[in-house]
Amino acid sequence: MAKIENIWNIPNFLTLLRIISALVAVYLIFSGYHIYYIAVAFVLGMVTDFFDGQIARRFNMKTEFGRQFDMIADRILIVGVALAIVIRFEITGILSPTHFYQILFMLSREIITTPIAIITMALGAGFPQVRFIGKATTFLQSVTFPLIILSIFYPIFNFSWYFAVLTGALGLISGVYYLIDMTKLTIRRLREIKTAKAQIINQ
Repeated sequence: MAKIENIWNIPNFLTLLRIISALVAVYLIFSGYHIYYIAVAFVLGMVTDFFDGQIARRFNMKTEFGRQFDMIADRILIVGVALAIVIRFEITGILSPTHFYQILFMLSREIITTPIAIITMALGAGFPQVRFIGKATTFLQSVTFPLIILSIFYPIFNFSWYFAVLTGALGLISGVYYLIDMTKLTIRRLREIKTAKAQIINQ
């Protein structure tokens, strides 16, 4: 019998706040609020990513639900806000090709892993354990993206290019590992489904 997890804890609440931060940031983007508010909303959302993990480990509140919820919340915040930025500022003619490419570099991991992630989620194969390089990529994204956002309006932040390239390179490596891990989970899940079907037929 599978162990029943207590999902009502502080780390999962902080993860939920990250999703709320994403929604707030998207609202601010499309409502025309100052870029500083958007950057702050994003950073606050990413801060919860640090604290939920620390609290879960220190007070033994780690759950499988929390682990998967955390990964989903990260993608919602990063990808959701990035898409909103691209759509909003592209429509208004503010987003330059330079900033668009920086955002693509920053999302390199998500771009190459999304197809296999959709497949594994559809199959119910779950998510792989987080590697250190994955955590490092997420940390760099949390630094790089606010710099990119600010550089759209303030040239003083144009050094965001360097962070974007670094994040893109690390994201590619992280994405390759993620693809390998997700492929293994998908193959294992397909074998489980095949075995289950065979047992039904033999009954």
